Amino acid sequence: MDSGEYEIYDFVEVHTHAMVTPSTMVHLKPYRNLNLFHKKMIMDNSKVNHGPLDSFRMFKEYVKGYKNVGASLEDFKKNSRDVKKYIKEYDAEMLLETFMQKKAMSPSFYFDFDVDDQKRLSKVLWADPISIKNYSLFGEAVSFDATYNFNEYKMVFCPFTGVDNHKRCVTFAGGLLRKEDGESFTWLFDNFVKAMGDCYPSTIITDQCRGINQAVKDVFGDKTQHRLCMWHIMKKLPDKVGPSICQNTNFLKEINSIVWDGEIDTEEFELRWKAILSTYELSEHEWLKSMFDIRATWIPAYFRDIYLGGIMRTTSRSESENSFFGNFTNPHLTLVKFWMRFQSAMDAQRLKYSKVTADDKNSSPKLSNLCFWKRKLLNST
Repeated sequence: MDSGEYEIYDFVEVHTHAMVTPSTMVHLKPYRNLNLFHKKMIMDNSKVNHGPLDSFRMFKEYVKGYKNVGASLEDFKKNSRDVKKYIKEYDAEMLLETFMQKKAMSPSFYFDFDVDDQKRLSKVLWADPISIKNYSLFGEAVSFDATYNFNEYKMVFCPFTGVDNHKRCVTFAGGLLRKEDGESFTWLFDNFVKAMGDCYPSTIITDQCRGINQAVKDVFGDKTQHRLCMWHIMKKLPDKVGPSICQNTNFLKEINSIVWDGEIDTEEFELRWKAILSTYELSEHEWLKSMFDIRATWIPAYFRDIYLGGIMRTTSRSESENSFFGNFTNPHLTLVKFWMRFQSAMDAQRLKYSKVTADDKNSSPKLSNLCFWKRKLLNST
């Protein structure tokens, strides 16, 4: 290359840069490049339900301005799309490979899976050693929920949940099902019992579903008491009786006052139930009649002697568990991303457990209320 060629190159270089300012460089393709730091941040944020837009904005804060990001929002979005496209081709295989690696590193990790006649993943259940240990401590009463449709294959997420010694929800195992039928639920319950060392819970609380009911009978039999989740039943009530009566009367308030009353006995419940339905002319309502017919399976007055661990008798517990899982999932996840978010959720759950445990160990109970009642008792005598 002679000196003339160098002169032309130098002119083009200087001329190009003369047209570019620091504020416009970020928009030009030659100056945009996603490095490993960008990609790691996008991936890590996706584990806690933050998409590329959130990642782009967070990165801007780290580097003190959009001009320092080194890539555009479209670059962040394209990377997420490319990763999802790659995962989708090998999604089920990558999930099972992850489980196999965990099993190799920790023999106590349990998982099993099944495929349908099209060789698609149709059923899977997993439980890590911490979950299995928690079940041995807190697994007397188990709640099973199959109402989470949180991945792009429409597979239902089915967590098994209990209550720990701090009265907080604790997850024992997770499952994914392609079909919600008796055969699928039977397979899932069988594997749950195997995962927990053939130890059956005293009580299992489930949604009102024919397939689940039959599977509970087939797998748990007379070893486990089966009850229905009050929260799921009462959640259906407004749709069943209609918005008019719910919004314009005190019907919901009155029916809730007897359903959630932990002190009411069976005779009083039946009298008040019939009186409320009569007042609002609902005595012949088919759904309410069917719920009354099976009242012994979901109204606490009929099974005060059964340990439920607080799973069934509070709306807040079921609501918080639905909210908890809803915070880390969405209907557009691949299986691999779902698994990453599930792990993040378990980390958060276990961190909270360690925090409240530490607080218990390093604090003393307040006795002021006890002293107040003691003084009141002495004064009264």
